[in-house]
Amino acid sequence: MTETDSFSPVETSRRLLRQARTAALSTLARRTGHPFGSMVSIACEPDGTPILLMSTLAAHSRNLAEDPRASLLVEDRTLGDPQQGARVTVVGRVEKIAEPGAAARRYLARLPEAGLYAGFGDFAFFRLIVDDAHLVAGFGRAMRVRGEDLLLDLADAAPLVAAEPEILARLAADPVRVAAWARRLGWPPGDWRVIGLDPEGMDVATSSDESRMFRRVVLPALSGDSAEFEKQVAAWEENLRLQ
Repeated sequence: MTETDSFSPVETSRRLLRQARTAALSTLARRTGHPFGSMVSIACEPDGTPILLMSTLAAHSRNLAEDPRASLLVEDRTLGDPQQGARVTVVGRVEKIAEPGAAARRYLARLPEAGLYAGFGDFAFFRLIVDDAHLVAGFGRAMRVRGEDLLLDLADAAPLVAAEPEILARLAADPVRVAAWARRLGWPPGDWRVIGLDPEGMDVATSSDESRMFRRVVLPALSGDSAEFEKQVAAWEENLRLQ
C-alpha cells in the first residue's frame, strides 16, 4: 500500500484535533462583524468534540454570546515547517456546557495548569458543536470532512466512557508499559502517560508543563467497554513489537 492509498482525511483530521494543545479560535466581532482571532487551549470529549475553557469577560466570549458561530484551526506541531504539516479548520457553534464534570476532568487531565483558574467565577467550559471541517494535508490535499464523519459514534460505548477513570488509573500504575510505547514509536524523551481514551484509541501526553506534547494512538478496532479496550491495546502492543 502506498502513502497515497493509506491517506485518510477523517483519520488525519481526528489526529490533528486530538494532538492539539492550542487552536486559533475565530469569532464574529460584535460591533463590526469582522473575523476576530484568538488563541485558546483545547481538549476533546470522547467523540472528538472540542472543549474550551474561556473567561466570559474575554472579547471572544462576548462575541459568542451574540453569535455562537465560530471556527477552530489546529495544525500539526510535530514538524519543523508548519507549511509542510497538516491543518484542519473545524466550524460550528459554541455552547456553554451546563454540567461540565466529565468535560472538566478531561480538559484538566490534558492541561493541568488550567486548574489555577478553572474555578474562577468568570470562567466556564464550552464545546464547539461541529458542523463541518476543512483539511489541508499538503500540496493537492485540501478537502471537506463532514462533521458526522469527524466525530466518533458513542452509541455503543457508554460502558467504556464510564470506565475511563478506572482504565486510566490502571495505565498510570504501569509507567514502564507506556514508556515502552514511546521508545518503540520514537517519541521525544519525556514522562509519557495516557490522559484520555475513547472507542478509537488513546491520547498520550508528557507530564512536563514546560514542554507538554501530545500523541494519538489509534487501536486496531473500535471498543465499547473496558474488556474490549484492553484487548485492542494488547493487539496494538503485539503489532508494535513485530514492527
